[in-house]
Amino acid sequence: MAFATAELLQTLQNLPRPDSYLVAYSGGLDSHVLLHAMASLRDTLNRPLRAIHLHHGLQAQADQWQSHCEAVCNDLEVPLLSENLSLQTVAGESVEALAREARYRAIAEKMQSNEMLLTAQHRDDQAETLLLQLLRGAGVDGLAGMPSCRPWQQGWLARPLLGHSREELRIYATDNGLSWVEDPSNEDQRFDRNYLRHSVMPLIQARWPSAGMTLARSAAHLATVSRELSDMASQDLAACDMGHDCLSVSTLLRLPPARRLRTLREWVRRHAKPLPDQTRLVEIDRSVLQASAEASPKVVWPGAMVRRYRDQLWLLPEHENAAPSASIHWPDQDMLVLPGGSRLLRVPALQGLPASWWQEHRVEVRWRSEDARCQPRGRKGTRSFKKLCQELGIPPWQRDHVPLIYKDDCLVAVADYCLCGDTEITDVPTYRLKWQSHSSKTTA
Repeated sequence: MAFATAELLQTLQNLPRPDSYLVAYSGGLDSHVLLHAMASLRDTLNRPLRAIHLHHGLQAQADQWQSHCEAVCNDLEVPLLSENLSLQTVAGESVEALAREARYRAIAEKMQSNEMLLTAQHRDDQAETLLLQLLRGAGVDGLAGMPSCRPWQQGWLARPLLGHSREELRIYATDNGLSWVEDPSNEDQRFDRNYLRHSVMPLIQARWPSAGMTLARSAAHLATVSRELSDMASQDLAACDMGHDCLSVSTLLRLPPARRLRTLREWVRRHAKPLPDQTRLVEIDRSVLQASAEASPKVVWPGAMVRRYRDQLWLLPEHENAAPSASIHWPDQDMLVLPGGSRLLRVPALQGLPASWWQEHRVEVRWRSEDARCQPRGRKGTRSFKKLCQELGIPPWQRDHVPLIYKDDCLVAVADYCLCGDTEITDVPTYRLKWQSHSSKTTA
């Protein structure tokens, strides 16, 4: 199917409807075709169109490329954002990966609400991605390749050219008299993708001419499987969720092994932590989930770790912050940022702590001390902080970080776990507390 603006319009009409479009424009063939076609559709789409060019400084011609992009956007009457990236390479680190991460980070800072970022990857890129992932031993998610559209930042990231080959885009560019820049690094076969593109794919296509199309179709099939598995993992995750950002070990163990590992991956992914590799996932399953309830095992990988306490599986940062010590006055405001970045919020409620305490400047936040005691509201007898944590199921590593709320010198609340004291509160209005120490912590 030849590429034409009508084909692009049909593709975009099947995607979410954004408030505006932002084209990632490098100055190369693929992104120039995308930008030119989007400019042709601007009136039909009836949405603002912008472009963004990222100056890596990795090539001697980078300044010329930026000037070229400015001239093209000026001719097309498309506003252009130009960003200079300062890349600091580290020995052994992929320059390609570093540049890609820097690009997306810079674009994210410029994204507007409900905007759709358009990138120019095409069908041949998808086929190369599938082959690379196969050679890396990737699972279903990796073999699914690049999605045509997904939520990203405040809007979406879409790749509307995935249905077209590089040659189809070249024909469009020639027919429309487009000019573009050529990045010499794209010829450097030290990079895996370039080696596949220039040395491997020509051999494959000589034997199987439609290989690019069929490989991309396989990636699409695997993407469907990946979505179905993710839907199943979401259901399993909901069944295992115990609140307070932890999962039920016993519920996880009732799942078949493959679904259990998939659920763990989905859990980590949702919390924006680096995903563990298959070896780490198996280690979590064997040494953490299947350990005795009295054990306190953990598995660590770069950027995160999981720990177990009783029937609870917790996802934590790789390195714990030092426990705070100095007390903090809580002024008459709805949110208090605590050391380490967690937050305490107060929310209007029928039963809670009187607003007058804040108005009279009597509220203070402290942390664990040997003499801290609490009588949970509605229950008899006081408990030491350690005993209370055991009753509430607060894991040992978290106890030094749990904020204790004092009015004058009297403990009145343990974070959002419980209120202390049996005195009936008659003042109105009152507040309940919410401690945001993790991304999905529930309230009491």
